[in-house]
Amino acid sequence: MGKYGQHIREDKAVLTQPRCPFCSTLFERPREISTKLSFFSGGICGCGAVYSYDPTRNNMGEAFMDALVHACGEDWDLAMSLESEKDYEEKFVVYKELDHSLSSKAVSSNPKDRIVNMIFVRLKNQQRT
Repeated sequence: MGKYGQHIREDKAVLTQPRCPFCSTLFERPREISTKLSFFSGGICGCGAVYSYDPTRNNMGEAFMDALVHACGEDWDLAMSLESEKDYEEKFVVYKELDHSLSSKAVSSNPKDRIVNMIFVRLKNQQRT
């Protein structure tokens, strides 16, 4: 309740801001990140989380591995030895490419909207290199 008994409404614009699900910092628009083997679409948050997404919406497994391996400094052996929740955390958000925002919906009535799942991976210990 507000000062005069009215209900305080949550600002919906704040809910759609592109914020890291770990630290709530605004994250940059995904870009092409070169790796030893190829590249992926994503970025790195100041808290150490690496984010990635699959623009085709068909291969989130690859997007997850891209983020995890990149968080491990391109060390595939280390990445493959880690356990979810013990060694790293992962969180998904629904991302709207066109306006660089988050969405609570998995689909949109606007055909220009490209809504994709984005994954954030953050190592629990300082294993990053």
